[in-house]
Amino acid sequence: MANEVLIKQGQQIRFAVSGSFSPADSGTDFTEGTPTDVTFTLSAIADAAGRQSDKTDLGATRARNFSVFAAVDFTGETPVAGERVSFYWAPSASTTQGTGNIAGNSGADGALVDGPTTTGITIPEFIKLCQPIGSLEVTDDATVQVGYIGEFSPSSRFGQMILVNDAGDAFEADNVEMAVWMNPLVDEVQ
Repeated sequence: MANEVLIKQGQQIRFAVSGSFSPADSGTDFTEGTPTDVTFTLSAIADAAGRQSDKTDLGATRARNFSVFAAVDFTGETPVAGERVSFYWAPSASTTQGTGNIAGNSGADGALVDGPTTTGITIPEFIKLCQPIGSLEVTDDATVQVGYIGEFSPSSRFGQMILVNDAGDAFEADNVEMAVWMNPLVDEVQ
């Protein structure tokens, strides 16, 4: 009998504010098992603004690919149908927060604003240096927007989740309903 290479899911990484994340609708919670939590404050992100998570370590041996899902909630519940919330991976060469980051980025949970780095580059310039993951195309429904973002192969062991809100409405001013989930897709010979 020949061996097969199958995929199993490794330990999930959840980017959120773990002490605040408590969605009212279990249908909007993609948490599986006991995830590794990484701080990512998603409250009150304005339209055309962005945010970066704390840096995380995917491990010396890690899955080749990760699937990414997200849930976001808007203040006025009036995002523009067809607009997007986009996600990126900001690679890093070091486990140390302020070391080895693209464009001199801080490596810490914080607002992604024009000139966020020592070089003073803009958000559009910064995200060009990041690895694109995908986008959540929003609807104009008055609900938490949840969906599949994409599958990607991280270019580095260390890095940060980056989010840019171009959906036409600001995010809610709390972290109750919002998170990003990265699921390691582990190749396993059976």
